[in-house]
Amino acid sequence: MSIWDSYESRITVSGRSKRESALRRELHMLSTKLPDSLSYHYVEIDNTPQEVAIVNSDNLNEKSIYSTSSNVIKGGSLVKWMNNFWLVTECDANAEIYTKAKMLQCNYLLKWIDTDGKIHEQWCIIEDGTKYLTGEYEDRNFVVTRGDSRISMTIAKNEDTVKFDRESRFLIDDPESQIKLSYLLTKPLKVGWVYNTEGVYSFVLQEVVSTDEDNHELGIANYYKYFPKDTSSTHPDGDESIIDPGNNIDEDGRQVWL
Repeated sequence: MSIWDSYESRITVSGRSKRESALRRELHMLSTKLPDSLSYHYVEIDNTPQEVAIVNSDNLNEKSIYSTSSNVIKGGSLVKWMNNFWLVTECDANAEIYTKAKMLQCNYLLKWIDTDGKIHEQWCIIEDGTKYLTGEYEDRNFVVTRGDSRISMTIAKNEDTVKFDRESRFLIDDPESQIKLSYLLTKPLKVGWVYNTEGVYSFVLQEVVSTDEDNHELGIANYYKYFPKDTSSTHPDGDESIIDPGNNIDEDGRQVWL
C-alpha cells in the first residue's frame, strides 16, 4: 500500500461524504444505545431469535417494531413475544438505517386440511365483520332462519395460504366450543397488502352450514373427507357389533358376526 492509499483510507474511515459520515454515526449510535433502552426485547421472528425494539401504541393489540438494517423484518413475519404471537402486517420500505413495521396480536390458530390430505395450522387475526347486523337471515316468508355472520381474517402469505379460494371452508370459534361455526371464504382477494411477494392476505368469510365431514373436536373442516370415520357395521338384529377381524365369509357369501 502506497502512502497515498494509506492517507485516503484514514480520511475516509468515517465516510467519503457528509451524508455517509452521518449515516455511519447514526448506525453506531443505534447499535450502542439501543440495547440500554426499555423498549429493547429478545423475540423470535419466524422461529429465529432476534433483538428488536418494540414501542407501544394507543391500541393495546398493535405495536411498532424496529430493527437495525442488518436484521430486516419482512411483511407476513410471525413474531413470538410476551407469550403471544404477533403478525407483521405493514413494513416501511425505507430500511436504510432501521426497519420499522407494524404488528398486530394474533387471536386465533387456524387449522385446515389441503387437497392432499395434509393438515396445516397457522396463527392469524379474526375480526368481526357484522358489527351492525343481527347475525341472522330470514327468507321472505319467514320460514327459515339461518346464521348470517361475517368475519375478516388476516393471515400471512405463504405457499399454503396462497391456495385459498372460494371453495375454502374453515371452522372458526372458541377452541372450547363443542360445535364450532363454519365459514366459507367468499372474498379471496389476494392483493392489497402484499408487496414484492411478501405480506398478508385480508379475507372476508361468511357463515355457512356445517357438514358431517367437519371435525369439531379438532376444529378442522372437511376432515372426514380425507380421514373417514371408523363406523362399526350393524348386526341384522339392529345391534351394533364388531365384524370378525379376519373378515370371514360363510359358504353362502354372508359376513360372519362375532
